[in-house]
Order: sequence, then structure tokens, then C-alpha cells
Amino acid sequence: MTTSDAATRIKQAVDVLDLIGSAVPLKRVGTRYVGLCPFHREKTPSFQVDAAAGLFYCFGCGAGGDVITFTMRHWNLTFPEAVKYLADRYHVPLPEAPSGLTKEKVGVLAAISRALEIACDFFVSRLNHREQGQTARDYIQKRGLPPDLVRSQRLGYAPQGWDQLLRHLQSKGIDPETAARSGLVVRSDKGTFYDRFRHRLMFPISAPDGALVAFGGRSLDGTEPKYLNSPETDLYHKGRTLYQYATAREACRDVRQVLLVEGYMDLLAFHAQGFYRVVATLGTALTPHQVRLLQRLADEVVLVYDGDASGQKAMLRAVPLFLQHGLAASCLTLPAGMDPDDYLRTYGLPAFLELLSTRREITAFAVEALSRTWDGTVQDKVRVIKQLDDLVGEVREPVLRDEMARLLAAKLSLPEAVVHSHFAGSGRNYPTARKAAGARGALTRGTIGVVPSVEETLVRLMLQHPRLARHAAALGVLDLLEPSPMAALLEAMLSQAHQVPPEDFSPASLVLPDEETQTLLARLMMERDDNTLNEDDARLFLEERIQSLVKRRRKRRLAELRKALAHAEKSGDAQARKKLLEEYQALCAAERRG
Repeated sequence: MTTSDAATRIKQAVDVLDLIGSAVPLKRVGTRYVGLCPFHREKTPSFQVDAAAGLFYCFGCGAGGDVITFTMRHWNLTFPEAVKYLADRYHVPLPEAPSGLTKEKVGVLAAISRALEIACDFFVSRLNHREQGQTARDYIQKRGLPPDLVRSQRLGYAPQGWDQLLRHLQSKGIDPETAARSGLVVRSDKGTFYDRFRHRLMFPISAPDGALVAFGGRSLDGTEPKYLNSPETDLYHKGRTLYQYATAREACRDVRQVLLVEGYMDLLAFHAQGFYRVVATLGTALTPHQVRLLQRLADEVVLVYDGDASGQKAMLRAVPLFLQHGLAASCLTLPAGMDPDDYLRTYGLPAFLELLSTRREITAFAVEALSRTWDGTVQDKVRVIKQLDDLVGEVREPVLRDEMARLLAAKLSLPEAVVHSHFAGSGRNYPTARKAAGARGALTRGTIGVVPSVEETLVRLMLQHPRLARHAAALGVLDLLEPSPMAALLEAMLSQAHQVPPEDFSPASLVLPDEETQTLLARLMMERDDNTLNEDDARLFLEERIQSLVKRRRKRRLAELRKALAHAEKSGDAQARKKLLEEYQALCAAERRG
């Protein structure tokens, strides 16, 4: 059974009202069910459920989708976890999906996982050893970590010596090759093996699903590097993992805000204070995949890095990633020279939570940080504005762009109009409000005055009259589409039209590429108007709209040919010019005929 087959079976078996109704009080209003949105604060219900279609949509925040999407958002689950959760809850039998892995590969992964678990138990036992673990226990006590936290997080100690872990693994049936593949030991140039971690406080690292995949080790004698992490393995990819992600996922179910810190001890300092909405990077700069993990957790990420210059630079480097993904982020500036652990141990959690209220939008932080590099000259103002232009180009919301321009103008003692003029004249194609909403899949009824795209009109017509999907396919509409979420939705509808009769069309059964397209479908379903065209009139309208796509394609091709003709003329390629001219003239004739 494929992933899409499993998803389809789940969506067919799960009652959307039963699932969502268990989390959101719903009231029937006409053919829909309405309630307060669980994904944002509101006083007037804007969250709607269409039981017949198996979809939900919020006209306030733009969240929408099917039962799987709701489960992922509400319970902070990945797609596979959501499918498994719903299958278990509603007793839907799901045969094991083929993983695409050979039996040999599965065996290797199982052996690595077993080696890691054995190593973790070994490190814990060494930490509790009366003599061997004394230095590590002293360090833990010095850092203020309570014993119950040390036990629950399975902190351990890698003893001194070159082969204590290696010999222990071998005694448990783990061969040196597997130990090396697990990242626990290192093969020397001479072909011998030795322990990677020696005389270090050990921190187990888990994947987002909670499985142990790696370790981080803190030096206890000044040996460099201070923090040593496992290398990348078949199980561990540091750019795809965040420390304590699984714990934070549970904590973020009530408050969809998460703190991002840089180190193990910074994070555990929060745990020691009973605060669990926090994750940490693993010795590398923040990656796009990690930002997508954060999107599953929360609606806002607060960066809490060290208060020194390197911490500020690290926060600045992260700005573009959050802007590109449309994830709200803010920065918290700690007193100079302090890291989160220092601050919590000095002032306590209540003081930190008070400081948290002073956090700044990440865009405002970026403007202030870049403006501080201005040397006071007129020429350097140009440099600062150009440098910020790259960031402004990633901002989806016009309001945020305007605020960035206002802040920068104030910092550089310039009229706002001058900064706006520079951004407008830079040649950059800034996202419009419409594009921004589309990127979130969150166009609301507030856009009702906007003329819908041709693709959107076609989707709406086919949602009202599923029989038209096959007619649209016969007219070659697939060859006329340009990449967009709406086009992806249209393609999915045409694909289903070839597989099932029109009377069996089900929006919830569509195989859609991503959450953005699922949200788009949910919005369009909720915006359906009962006062629709009859099927014959809808067919004529659909044909007219497809013809407009033909014209659009023709005009763009004519523009391409004009450029190609100019190039052929300049290069003196008479044969190419003749061929291009023939095509150009033919298209011009078609354009005149309409």
C-alpha cells in the first residue's frame, strides 16, 4: 500500500465531524458546522467544517484541509504519525507500507539503532559509577541540573581511554564496523578502531519521532572541540534534526510558540525550570529543513541566542530562512556576555518570561543590526539600503516591508519616500499581497473583490460540475497550465476524473502534493455558491476560459519569438530567422482570428 493509498483509506474511514468535534465545539449553520478556530485566537467563529466534503477551513487565519491535515496541525504530528494516529483511533487496518529499503538496509539500520541504545545505557552506567563518573557529576551539579532531569534525559559519561565503549559494544555482539557506522567509534588510518567520545558529558539526540539517533559530548577537561557531535550516519542528519524536538512538540500543543537556542545546556536550563517549549540546533547554522520542522511546532519562533556578537550574527543569518518560509519569528536580546543558561540561573524563569515580552520582530531586529554597521557617511547609506534589499525581497507581507522601510529611514535619517523609492527601483519582484496569501494557502473572503485567475475559475466550475473535468482534459488544458498551487489542484482533479466516474468524485480523495494545495481546496469548497451556473452554461464558460489560456500561451510565445528573431538578425543566422519568422507569422494570423 502506497502513502497516498493509506491517506485515501483514512480519509474515507474517518468522520470529519467526529474528529474535529472532539477538539472544537461545533454548531450547525445551514449545511456547514461552525466553531472557534483552534489555530488562532478569535471571538467570532470563522472556522467551518463541510461534513460532506470532509474538509475544514478557517476564514480568519487561512488554516484548512482534511482530517489528516487537521490532525497534523492540532496534535503537532508529521504526516506518517497523523496517519498512524487516525488508523489506531478509528481502527482502520493499514498494511505495512513498503519502505523502499532492502532487507539488508533494514538490518543495518536496526543494528545501528541497537548499538546506539547499548551505548546510551553504557554512558548512563559510567555517569553513575562511583569513581569514573565523579568529574561529570560534579560538572552537572555545578550547572544546576536536577537529578530527575539527568535521569529523564539519559545524560551519561564517556570515560577516558581509547576503547572502553568499543569493548563493551563487542561484548554485546556489536562488531566494530557497525559501531563505526553508528558514529560511536572511529577507524584509524591503520585500520584499528577507537572510541569517538572520551571524557565527555554525553547528551542523547533523538529524531523528531523520538528515536535515538546520535550523541553530543561536552568536553570535561578543556579538550577541543568543546562540543563534539556524532557524524552524519544512515540514521542521523544534523540539518534535519533539532535537539528535544519531541518534548517541545508536546509542550507546544497549548501554546504554539517555541524558543530556539544554540546549545544543549541552554536548553536543559529551561527544562530545569519546568519550561519545555524550547529546541536547539546541533552545532550547525539553521537549515531550511529545520525551519519546516519548526513550522509544525509553532506559529512563532523566538530566537534566544547568546548576547555576544557571534550570537547576534547567528540570529541575523537566520532571518532570510524565516522570511522565505513565512514563519513568524522574533529575537530576544540577552545582556551582553550572557547565554540563556547564565540568565536563567542568575535571574530565574519569571524574569526571563518578563524579558520575553520585550522580544522584537525579526525584521525589526535585522534593520537595527544592519543600520548599526552604517559608518555615518552618505555613501555608506546606499550600501546599507542595498544590503537590506535582499532581505526585503523575502518579506511576503507589504505591511512588514513598509515597517522595515520606516525603521531604516529613521535609523539613516532619510525620508521614508527615499527608501521606498530605492526598493521600488531595485528591479526586484517583491511578493504582492495576493502572492503572499497564496503562498500561505490562506486567501480569505477579504479578497472577494480580486478577479480570480483562469485556473481558479476552472477549478470552481469543476467543483460544481465534476463532469466538466473530462471535457477540460479533452480540450488539452493540462498543456496550457503554468506552475502554481491552483494548477496543481487542477491537475489532481483531472487525474481523478480519469480514474473514477463523475458521480463518484470526492474532493477529500484528491491526491494533493502539499498542505498549501490542500488548504486551497478547502477554501474553494467553503466558498462555493449555491447560485451557480447550470451545467450547460458552465461548459460554455469553461470553454471560453480555456480559450483565454490558449491566447495567453500564444502571446507569451510571440514575445519569445520576437526576442529570438532579434538575436537571429543580430547574429546573421538567415536559416534560423526564416524558420522563426514562419512560426511568428502563423501565430499572428491565429491571433487575428481570435
